[in-house]
Amino acid sequence: MLNYKSLLFVFVGAVFLSSGCVKETYFGKSNFKKILYFTLSNESGSTIIHQDSLIIRLNVDANADLTKLFPDSVRLSTYAKLSPAAGVAQDFSKPVPYTVTAEDGSQVVYTVIVGKQSANPQISNSNFDDWYTPSGKNYKQPGLDANTEWATGNDGVVSLSTANTTPIEIAAGDLAAQMITKDLGVLAQLTGQRMGAGTLFTGTFKLDLSNPLNSAKFGIAFTSRPKSFSVTYKYAPGTPYKNGNGQTLNKVDSCDIYLLLENRNGQVVKRAATAWFRSAERVTELTKITIPLVYGTLPAGSPGYQLPVNGLFANENEAITHISIIFSSSASGAKYEGGLNSTLVVNNLVLNY
Repeated sequence: MLNYKSLLFVFVGAVFLSSGCVKETYFGKSNFKKILYFTLSNESGSTIIHQDSLIIRLNVDANADLTKLFPDSVRLSTYAKLSPAAGVAQDFSKPVPYTVTAEDGSQVVYTVIVGKQSANPQISNSNFDDWYTPSGKNYKQPGLDANTEWATGNDGVVSLSTANTTPIEIAAGDLAAQMITKDLGVLAQLTGQRMGAGTLFTGTFKLDLSNPLNSAKFGIAFTSRPKSFSVTYKYAPGTPYKNGNGQTLNKVDSCDIYLLLENRNGQVVKRAATAWFRSAERVTELTKITIPLVYGTLPAGSPGYQLPVNGLFANENEAITHISIIFSSSASGAKYEGGLNSTLVVNNLVLNY
């Protein structure tokens, strides 16, 4: 008698076999023609794509020559084509039209509008008041929509638990971001991933089941040089402290709050500046802290966790291209360790110039 898995295998196999008999044009040619992702050379911040009005807005470095910029990363609907092609320089001192042609020949025209970054830029939604519900999900993410500069690990956590980075109201109309370390249970323990820290960071998150640590992509385009950053926070380290195999360890949890400026040139990433706060102290009231940025090589004796993994630091003449801001309710969350119910709340991040 076939068990459930056997039945599933037979069903999937039947689908593949039957699909091999269907002509390639059975469903007709695709009429999808969206620009899903669009970035420019010298971009700062994140791109906002308005699919209803077909307008794309973004900012570039204040010193960029708008007349000689080119799209360096574009993603379209499957089978769609773009004109002018990505990689071809355009004059963005005025709006630039881009035509997207679907496989069936139908077309739409997007308009790309480019501005220059202000002298002292801030990260959008750094007061964490804006949250939206992603399509098909039952939890909220920081930002107005999917073009947000902020990401969380919620998409990975909800497969086994509930979202652990959520908005929390700290005063009437004033929201903050709350992160909680959760025990994800015995199924997660089978792969050494029992403890799930709450995280919030600039960048993107796309779940990679084959390599979960590859899911988070830290950093957004950024070119300025702040002297420090400030944020209000409170923290409660949880107990017991467990590792990814569910073993209780004699350790006290810590929160992580840090900012990294980087020079990214192809696959080479160099650290330009570091500002790092790690603490196990219980802080019961929202408290403002200011963390200075150290440019260049960190001083001798700096904690090992603050050093770049590849050991590369940028020199003072190299441009800054990206900023990564990371909050975590457990400092060793990347190792799937942490204290049960460790809770970090953050609000009102400000870059100081």
